[in-house]
Amino acid sequence: MVLKKLSLIVSFAIVGYVGVSCSSKEDQDSYDKYYGSGRAAREEAALNKGAEQRAEEVKVDPDTINSLSVTENMDGEVLASDATVNGIPETAGKTIEQVSEKKEEEAPKQKPVPADISALLNKHTCSACHRPYDRVVGPAYADVAKKNYSVEKIVELVYKPQPENWPGYPPMAPMTQVPKEDATKLAKWINSL
Repeated sequence: MVLKKLSLIVSFAIVGYVGVSCSSKEDQDSYDKYYGSGRAAREEAALNKGAEQRAEEVKVDPDTINSLSVTENMDGEVLASDATVNGIPETAGKTIEQVSEKKEEEAPKQKPVPADISALLNKHTCSACHRPYDRVVGPAYADVAKKNYSVEKIVELVYKPQPENWPGYPPMAPMTQVPKEDATKLAKWINSL
């Protein structure tokens, strides 16, 4: 009985091996019949064409790059632009460093999260849905601070969330396991942002 089963398994393995090896050749023949022979030549030509296109894209005139940071009038004088687009001053006539410095000055100052607050956020799984300055699942803590809720109101919302206050966000689960002392400490930190 064991010998019959073993011989049956071996015969299936041999048939499967022969079938797969024949199948590959048959698939290649049908491909060549449909698309024509010369597959390797077509693939090589496509690779060469792609490389040529990438080489052409990289070529940039250095004079064009240098002219991007200034504007010139007809006399060849370099001028700074006073134009604004949507209330933002245009950057023509300024160097990259000058533009970068201004953007760094305009960026809102983000306070680092104190270690004790970070520990509480992780302990009570607040960090799973909220970040100090970025929207994740729930609103950023900085966005909560912009609502000017009192500390007591934030604590109340931890225990009994009101989804109507935050349309566009999924409803928050009540976090009744958070001790009131920890919730109060977190609420004070949120209002400091």
